[in-house]
Amino acid sequence: MSKKINEKIQSIIKQCESLSNDDIESLPNYKKFKIFYSKKSHKTCDIYLLCAFIFGLLAIFTTSISYIGIEHVLYYSYDKIFSINIYHEECLAPKLETLIDIFRPITSCDICQHIDHIERISNITREEFEEKYAYTNHPVIITDAMNDWLALENFNYEFFKRIYRTNSSALRGVEDNCQFFPYKNKDEFETLGDVFNMDFDRAHMIDDDYKPWYVGWSNCDYSTAYLLRQYYSRPYFLPERSESSKLDWIFMGTPGFGAHMHIDNVDLPSWQAQVRGRKQWTLRPAPECFHICKELTFIVEPGEIIILNTNVWYHKTYVVSEDEISITIGSEFD
Repeated sequence: MSKKINEKIQSIIKQCESLSNDDIESLPNYKKFKIFYSKKSHKTCDIYLLCAFIFGLLAIFTTSISYIGIEHVLYYSYDKIFSINIYHEECLAPKLETLIDIFRPITSCDICQHIDHIERISNITREEFEEKYAYTNHPVIITDAMNDWLALENFNYEFFKRIYRTNSSALRGVEDNCQFFPYKNKDEFETLGDVFNMDFDRAHMIDDDYKPWYVGWSNCDYSTAYLLRQYYSRPYFLPERSESSKLDWIFMGTPGFGAHMHIDNVDLPSWQAQVRGRKQWTLRPAPECFHICKELTFIVEPGEIIILNTNVWYHKTYVVSEDEISITIGSEFD
């Protein structure tokens, strides 16, 4: 249609080349053609401007890559958009918790509908633990499983600082192959090494106005795992055929901080031993169970172990010790 109109207009113009402008304007359809051309011209102009803007941005982007270098462009983009340091992450695909939540499997509300508090038990047999708690997604606290652990006396900030000292295989293992979670301190702790290089007074809460901190990391270095397990043993209540993961999880920090509300994407349920300090936990059922199940808040004391499937319970923690940092160590079990 547009092509035919253009041909018609050109034909009329050729026929009227000998006419003056005043004569052309007096033609009956002149104003119609003028309005049509005006609209078409504006629309075409808008399209050309948009294309010019897009190609301009592409030109700036490609020029910046060639001038700055693709490595620096990627580093800046990932740092600003996803808070990912490409030099310290093995996988550059961002872990978007919102997407993980959306596509997670639906949780059965049977796991939480009759729970209104967290039980504290002791002297439980392996058989009883397996039947009631191990694989039922029913959280529980065991109060007597750490009585002979050397970790109760030896685990502190300075202990881990010696293990994860600068240039040690333990520190390289975490920074190259394991996970590190700086939580609210991500702007100042890019690596675990930064944690153990912090000011002494802040690390030990010397000043009343110290800045709180809280971090977590996984230990996947076998030699370090062997060393750590000289200070703690496999919890006595785990089923005989159950195997603990070779991966240790360690969480450490001062009062006033903790982990935000989240759900994990790991393979198995886990146990977490509160070695030092006191930590408040908040467990929240999956959204599909809000109308059936209750949110639970409780404190895990030093010497207690919480058993929890963090794949089905949303959870957050908050260190509530008065004058002591919190240290928690744990592992998954099958």
